[in-house]
Amino acid sequence: MYTVIKHRRNSFILGDYIRLKYFSSSITDNGDSTSVNLGSKKTIKNFDDIPGPKSYPVIGTLYKYFPFIGDYNAETLDKNAWLNWRRYGGLVRESPGVKLLHVYDPDNIEAVFRQDDRHPARRSHLAMQHYRLSKPQVYNTGGLLSTNGPEWWRLRSTFQKNFTSPQSVKGHVEQTDQLMKEFIQFIKCKKNLHKEDFLPYLNRLNLEVIGMVAFNERFNSFMPDEQNSKSRTSKLIAAAFGSNSGIMKLDKGVLWKFFETPLYRNLAKSQEYLEKISMDILLRKIHFFEQETAENDKSLLGSFLQQPNLNLKDIIGMMVDILMAAIDTTAYSTSFLLYHIARNPECQKKLFEEIVTILPKKDCQLTAEMLAKAVYARSCVKESLRLNPVSVGVGRVAQKDMILQGYLIPKGTIIVTQNMVACRLPQYVREPLRFKPERWLRNTEEYENLHPFLSLPFGFGPRSCIARRLAEQNICITLIRLVREYEMKWVGEELDVRTHLINKPDKPIALCLKSRIL
Repeated sequence: MYTVIKHRRNSFILGDYIRLKYFSSSITDNGDSTSVNLGSKKTIKNFDDIPGPKSYPVIGTLYKYFPFIGDYNAETLDKNAWLNWRRYGGLVRESPGVKLLHVYDPDNIEAVFRQDDRHPARRSHLAMQHYRLSKPQVYNTGGLLSTNGPEWWRLRSTFQKNFTSPQSVKGHVEQTDQLMKEFIQFIKCKKNLHKEDFLPYLNRLNLEVIGMVAFNERFNSFMPDEQNSKSRTSKLIAAAFGSNSGIMKLDKGVLWKFFETPLYRNLAKSQEYLEKISMDILLRKIHFFEQETAENDKSLLGSFLQQPNLNLKDIIGMMVDILMAAIDTTAYSTSFLLYHIARNPECQKKLFEEIVTILPKKDCQLTAEMLAKAVYARSCVKESLRLNPVSVGVGRVAQKDMILQGYLIPKGTIIVTQNMVACRLPQYVREPLRFKPERWLRNTEEYENLHPFLSLPFGFGPRSCIARRLAEQNICITLIRLVREYEMKWVGEELDVRTHLINKPDKPIALCLKSRIL
């Protein structure tokens, strides 16, 4: 007896969601291939039968990442995924020290996420977790990003109350818009802006926004004395990048577990600076936090301090996670969005026409109600995230045996959903490489009913990005203010990505900004 789960969207049966406990007695060993016979219907093949690179004893498929002899690159995971898909198809096996499965088809991606237990697990930020657990005087856990199980859920369920509530997020619109106005004045003072990389300016903007929204703290990122490399804001931005850039390489390595490698030392140094700044902010907040201020404080930190099941070490960990995640991630996503808008004048024209109806004058205050009317702007954000998501896909650790497309996926397998590649395949999206925001506009001729598990830029389910709504809102406000103020043209090379855990533009963000008269 066995159970088959039918696919939610389609009438056919998706192979193969069969719980192993119902047919474990039917497993037979046929030499190199273990199979499960389900009468005359299916033969379940084992994990090693999944197509993928040749695996060798001890090193598995790690040789594919070796310099000179390998054709994979840890900084171009999207290219690796393309190679795998073209060579092996929609399910690809690797064994770089662990069992690793790449999943491309959105039906199979949905199947993976429908298997999630109450506490979805992931294998990530291992070196950061090691670093934090070595400092019990500062941290209780490895943080929200690396922790699994009930302890992860304790943190997530407590912190997410103000992060994910739509009403709470809307409460930050006007504050964020005011910072955007300051940012506009900041870049107006820059000469020859079109010859500079716009990304560092976006880093400063997002640091300033997250400082106010999360901590009620002004970092003064736009001030002249903060522009040098030794300033607090410059060192914060560098520490966030230093934390993020090495995580994926450290996750693939093992030497740091035995001694401090240069990459691990850089991670530790970056984490130390982020925790120092977080401690300074937290101590000031505690010592000078008057009751009247606490009641009026809308910051996330203010809400954290009022949670009875959090202590200061939990809060420090979350503050460091926020600084790590908010600066680079939002700046990179905004960079790709501006790239697409600047290269597509027709889309930019439609966007400006919508923005003018919302903000007839440049100095109008943007409110949550006005932002809700920016339908085309939100479609532009969605379309940019389809083409250039935050990361190549979403990671999970299989918490039980499952059958996927006729193959047995053992418990403990690392599964990576390859959404970025899938979003660029014509079988799932019409004109997939074209930037076309109209495909997201319901009740229009150009609307596409895309598979709900195709584009997942912020993940899925309880393990999705805790700040998704806040990030999308900040990106949208940035887009609206810049397009309201400037006509943008792209004057750089075609952009691609470098994968430092999150997708970073591989070339400078080269924009020519021409002030609008209207």
